[in-house]
Amino acid sequence: MGNFEKHIEIAKEKLRAEISAYQNNQHTVVGDLAVKIVEQLVEADASTQGKHFGEHSSRHEFSNQNYPKEINNAMRKVWFAYGDLGYDGANGKRAKAVMENLKAIVLFFEKRIGVKIWAE
Repeated sequence: MGNFEKHIEIAKEKLRAEISAYQNNQHTVVGDLAVKIVEQLVEADASTQGKHFGEHSSRHEFSNQNYPKEINNAMRKVWFAYGDLGYDGANGKRAKAVMENLKAIVLFFEKRIGVKIWAE
């Protein structure tokens, strides 16, 4: 799927669900959805260059080459929290950190691609 609009639509839908899950203390869902939102944003941005990734390693490589260090660090924190929230038990503090990092990532992409995504 290399369609910019479709990736943005999916990211927005998942973000609405993410915010709802966080507000309802569904912490394992926060970890799952955050990863998917980041993936969709990277795919949307890559699609503007005619690129699409079939596996995580290519997406990570693209991210490392195209985004500032602080955004890549925020992405890593989201990816690593996925395991903590999904497998090692629910933790509201960890979910809050995911939401903070996710917001920074989304705001970065909003500026980069010129589309409003974050809406609470």
